[in-house]
Amino acid sequence: MKTKVQEIDAGSFAPYGRYISMLHDETYIMHSSGDSFEDHMTKEPLIDTQGHLGYTVGSTVPCIVRSMEKHFHTEEALFCAAEAIVLVVAASRGELPPQAEDIRAFILRPGDVAVLNRNVWHDACRGLGKKTGYYYLASRGAAPADWIAVDGEAAVEL
Repeated sequence: MKTKVQEIDAGSFAPYGRYISMLHDETYIMHSSGDSFEDHMTKEPLIDTQGHLGYTVGSTVPCIVRSMEKHFHTEEALFCAAEAIVLVVAASRGELPPQAEDIRAFILRPGDVAVLNRNVWHDACRGLGKKTGYYYLASRGAAPADWIAVDGEAAVEL
């Protein structure tokens, strides 16, 4: 199964969580500026639990997605800072492993935030043609997440 990367927007990402443009959103974001800065801050907490900040360096797209994780105990917010990243997700089918046919891939650009709903399968984000770092916010949970093999061939292409 081949999946083409698509630009993220609130409508296409809605089955997996919330998309917020830190730079342009007027509903969830407060904007201010001074002589030497622009500031963009959420009006409400971003996730529904106390969060732990994490930093991941992901490999590259194109790629084969071999395994994914999901969290029942927390939402997870993923932040694109300086370089575009690709977020790969799949809807949960209960106790089944992630299904290759359910995989979708979204580009997040600087200032974009994706908040994953609980129980959404996701891979580590990846860079466009090079390894890329990004931050995430999630509750750590009692144990490390289990990475489960994807059922089927899951190729992500630009």
